[in-house]
Amino acid sequence: MKKLAVLVGLVIVLGLVLFNVPKQMPSLLPVFQLTEKPAVISKGSYGNTITIDLTFGRDDVEKFVTELQAPYPHFFISIEWIERSEEIIEVMKDKNIPISLLGRNGSTYIENPTLFKKEVKQFEQVIGEKPLWFRTIDYEFPIELQKDAWGQEVNLLSSSKYWSNKVPSFEKGDILSIPLHQNERIDIQQLTKIVQSTEMITIEQNIFGLKVKTKTFPN
Repeated sequence: MKKLAVLVGLVIVLGLVLFNVPKQMPSLLPVFQLTEKPAVISKGSYGNTITIDLTFGRDDVEKFVTELQAPYPHFFISIEWIERSEEIIEVMKDKNIPISLLGRNGSTYIENPTLFKKEVKQFEQVIGEKPLWFRTIDYEFPIELQKDAWGQEVNLLSSSKYWSNKVPSFEKGDILSIPLHQNERIDIQQLTKIVQSTEMITIEQNIFGLKVKTKTFPN
């Protein structure tokens, strides 16, 4: 009888909770999806974030990555570079350097509707998880691509500043993108200086103001 009484009580409590849920309860987004609908984020509000678009480079990139110390810039890497640079990718993964997917020109995803899904799958096979962020190499995001990314639970990121000829000045919330391509390439020494001299925060910290606390443990 006691078990029956407890069971009846739980049913009553559950019923009261279900019937008293606010009608306009805010939607809760899963951790992998940061917007409520297809959208492109280009700026934060809480600090400065450095992102690196990587499609070309080997020895200089390996040296740069090996010597990097936290906090790290966020790498956007093409599928082709990932597939031919697995050793460097392993270094990035060991150091927990954030890696996301760099795509092709935006128009390519209209011409080839299955390309985005294919690239996400290739990324997942090498990195071990879907990319949380994605951007195209020309920063064009057709609505078709936005819908595909939303369906794949991948967030789209542009930038508010682009380093081409000289280091741009930072404003609060800026997301800086830096090219490392064959035909457009920032000198690695200059890149190292800006990374070492900039107080960086992650994309998520910049957009949502998340606080990250670290604790030092004795040896």
